[in-house]
Amino acid sequence: MEFRLGFRITLVWFVLALTFSGERVEAQRAGCKNVHYDLAFILDTSSSVGKENFEKIRQWVANLVESFDVALDKTRVAVVRYSDRPTTEFTLDRYRALEDVKQAARNMRYLGGNTMTGDAISYTTNNIFMEQNGARPPARGIQKVAILLTDGRSQDYVLEPSKAAAKAGIRMFAVGIGEALKEELEEIAAEPKNAHVFHVTDFNTIDKIRGRLRRRLCENVLCPKMKVQPDRFKPNSTSYGLEEVPGFDLMEYFNVKDILGTRVDESQSSYVRLGTMPVVQQTEDVFPQGLPDEYAFVTTFKFRKTSRREDWYLWQIFDKYGIPQVSIRLDGENKAVEYNAVGLTKDAVRAVFKNPEVDNLFDRNWHKIGLSVEAKSVALYLDCKHIQTLPIEDREDIDIQGKTVIGKRLYDSVPIDFDLQRMMIYCDSKHAEVETCCDLPTGPCPKKVVTEAPPVRIPTPTPTVAEQKRGPQANCSCPAGEKGTGGVPGIDGLTGDKGDKGEAGRPGAAGLPGPGGQKSLCPWARHPPCLLMVVRGLGGACVWQPRFCQCVPGQL
Repeated sequence: MEFRLGFRITLVWFVLALTFSGERVEAQRAGCKNVHYDLAFILDTSSSVGKENFEKIRQWVANLVESFDVALDKTRVAVVRYSDRPTTEFTLDRYRALEDVKQAARNMRYLGGNTMTGDAISYTTNNIFMEQNGARPPARGIQKVAILLTDGRSQDYVLEPSKAAAKAGIRMFAVGIGEALKEELEEIAAEPKNAHVFHVTDFNTIDKIRGRLRRRLCENVLCPKMKVQPDRFKPNSTSYGLEEVPGFDLMEYFNVKDILGTRVDESQSSYVRLGTMPVVQQTEDVFPQGLPDEYAFVTTFKFRKTSRREDWYLWQIFDKYGIPQVSIRLDGENKAVEYNAVGLTKDAVRAVFKNPEVDNLFDRNWHKIGLSVEAKSVALYLDCKHIQTLPIEDREDIDIQGKTVIGKRLYDSVPIDFDLQRMMIYCDSKHAEVETCCDLPTGPCPKKVVTEAPPVRIPTPTPTVAEQKRGPQANCSCPAGEKGTGGVPGIDGLTGDKGDKGEAGRPGAAGLPGPGGQKSLCPWARHPPCLLMVVRGLGGACVWQPRFCQCVPGQL
């Protein structure tokens, strides 16, 4: 205890010495708070929305932009309203402060009319995301994002405009309300569809997806694609069957299998035995954009005899001065699991899990730890069972100017002896909850047990070239038998290819002229342009065309 206290005091004096010596201690923070966008909202203001619901849309936009750092050198925001045609409410360079954007969102006007969604997408691509309207050049590396919100089926085509938007580098999120078609939302949204399509039952519930939408925006920027096994997630989860998810496979980043080699245990996947050398990487090489605000840490490991009672960090990120940014601590003496992170308003925030169910972790069997880290809480899952959820205070983004380490002792950083099968960070915090534990020997997944050797396949000898030329030989020692009965008819063959187009046939005889029809009047037959024709002595009527009313000269 005295040694640890002395270590902490030394660390404080070291930081103070740097401060008073005049050297600036600048952190290079990376994470969701430091990802900036050119962000456009495309809002359906057709007649089906209605004025009352449009008021909820305005408030939703104002609430959502609160989670962004709005400024000309950070996140810029634009809004497009559409019904019969799209209209720019304000461009990306119009407002420089968050409060100005929120006030402008609350003052948006309601239009009413048809739902021309495809036209609105094309308009946004060709007008809003242009440098003359405030969009920043691609060389700046700013993410282009559009969030489209609609409550019904579009009256024009959306697929081609959405493809053009994707080609222009715009990530499109589609938010559907009520009767909005899932198929159409998927045509609009970027890949992967399950991360870019949202649907709610009515306008009263759109605020519930605000946090999830914000996380999806961030995770796809910060997190690379990570391969996962087909049985990784529970069958009733939305992630079931996925082969790739956003995240970090730490064993790949640290190359531990290549450096230390793998071992195999009976009825267990391959694993690595750590403790002979430090497992350390530069944080910038592992998390170049930082960590998302919410994530899941999942690992499958086993204590060894020497490590059961140690106090050590299973995983830790610390800055260039050794100050911890985030860590998961296993306290063998007190049988506790502790999550620590750098705080936004205080030095550190932490959550300590200590109860009889956690005691089971500190034996010498294989176990899985899952920590679901969310904005205001951390949940612990042990062997795929939820143990406890604890509140935490606001966290700061991590400083990536430092190192990331796996398995080091708390007070002297000596490598810890333990066996590690997998260690990963999912960029979706819910993945800690939906893991299956199929990688544990006592897990719920069926094991394939071989009870007898498979039958030996005897290959059919291949005839020699001479035998193939000679063909099958008749057996002359026996007379030919009687002719057998006819076999069962075979199945129909595959449909053949379509034939060539034939020559055009001769023109048919002209039909009899039909009776004269009556032109259909519009509901507003006394349309002003038509009345003008009448005044000029031309006569006229307002008649239906395929999609709209038009004045035509002449009498009915």
